[in-house]
Amino acid sequence: MTDQFPKIIFRMKTKLIISIILFVFCSIAVLAGDNPKKSRGKFEASLSINSFYDSNILKYSDKYIERFKNYQDEGRFHINRYDDLVFTYDFEISYSDKLISDLRTVLGAEFDTDMYSYNHIKNWSNYSLYLRQEITNSTSFLFSYSFIPNFYVRHFYDDDWTYYYGFVPESFQPYDFSKDDYSFWVQQYLWNRNTRVRGYFSYSKYLYNEHYTEFDSDDYLYGIRVYQKITKKLSVNLGYKYSISDAKGFDQPNETRQTSDDSDATNYEHIYIAGIEFKLPDVFSLDNDLSFTAQYQEQFFTTKHFLELDPLHSGRYDYNYRFYFNYNLDLFNNFSLTSFFTWMSRKSSTSAKTNRELVSDEKDYSQYQVGMKFNYKIKF
Repeated sequence: MTDQFPKIIFRMKTKLIISIILFVFCSIAVLAGDNPKKSRGKFEASLSINSFYDSNILKYSDKYIERFKNYQDEGRFHINRYDDLVFTYDFEISYSDKLISDLRTVLGAEFDTDMYSYNHIKNWSNYSLYLRQEITNSTSFLFSYSFIPNFYVRHFYDDDWTYYYGFVPESFQPYDFSKDDYSFWVQQYLWNRNTRVRGYFSYSKYLYNEHYTEFDSDDYLYGIRVYQKITKKLSVNLGYKYSISDAKGFDQPNETRQTSDDSDATNYEHIYIAGIEFKLPDVFSLDNDLSFTAQYQEQFFTTKHFLELDPLHSGRYDYNYRFYFNYNLDLFNNFSLTSFFTWMSRKSSTSAKTNRELVSDEKDYSQYQVGMKFNYKIKF
């Protein structure tokens, strides 16, 4: 029954999401139909198909890539290869209308899924709903809810299994989670709409499987991003986000975070963002643009456990680097093409000098993704 409970919850949430989507769009249709002459609303649907190569799907360090190649650690690797060709399908439908005075309202729903060619264990999906509302002609907000039913990270040693059975293949158990995310942003245009300021807040609930409930967490993110138009063809943006992940830190009913012997992954993070977008000269009369975004993250773990009890979190800090390159080309009508390259890296260390090599070997990684995305919009 325990193994079936997450599946039951998933089915209930999926049915609830579908019911909400149907209710929202049926309500919109009724509102629009009450006054067809006044209604200026329209539906819009978009379909995106994304194909890309991922060089390191599980974000393995060099240590574990070598172990995988050498067929070591029986029970750890449940993949056919550490890289893969991934296909992403994204479908979105929305309805927009001026339901409140002359202010636009947009209601939408989105479903996207990632399908891995060689490693089906990594397949995952995301369901989301959103409401975007103009408050004035220059101010708007958006509220969204998204749900990921299952996201596989990788297999790890389960400490409880290892305690009873030792280091055997069966002691490796899947580490995966479900996620509920509630996000909100408010946006303001300034100075003849050449400047756009957006403030963020989100709350996410992570629930891990029965082997790793000590990692269940409540995550909070706060941020601000400023978009500045320099010329008609050039714009830049700068952003800062601060996040807190409050992990449960125990897995027994009679424990607390302070008295448990489990890992405590509580942490906070500073995220710095800088981007630039440039509209290029037309190619055969087709609009196209190029964008680049750099992101730097500092993550600090705050567990009070001693090094011997929690070696992968005690005193640990991570430096994360991410770079995004995108080239967009409008082909014809509502059809466009995006080619992209993404590079990610993490460097981990700890204040405990004797443990730095272990943390680095376990958590350092580099990864890149390169691919193309086809986008098609339908307005009706």
